[in-house]
Amino acid sequence: MKGINEKVKQVFDKRIFWDVNFENLDYDKKYKFVIERVFERGDVPDIRNCRRYY
Repeated sequence: MKGINEKVKQVFDKRIFWDVNFENLDYDKKYKFVIERVFERGDVPDIRNCRRYY
């Protein structure tokens, strides 16, 4: 069970990150890239997941 301060890694659709190695994408280190890409190419559920994560 996750603690209160632990983030649950959201699973975004791989189509958003088609040009990078999705399995090795570090959401915390590359947060600017992830947020920008999700808002540009994601759909409403992806954006909601992104907002929940960050």
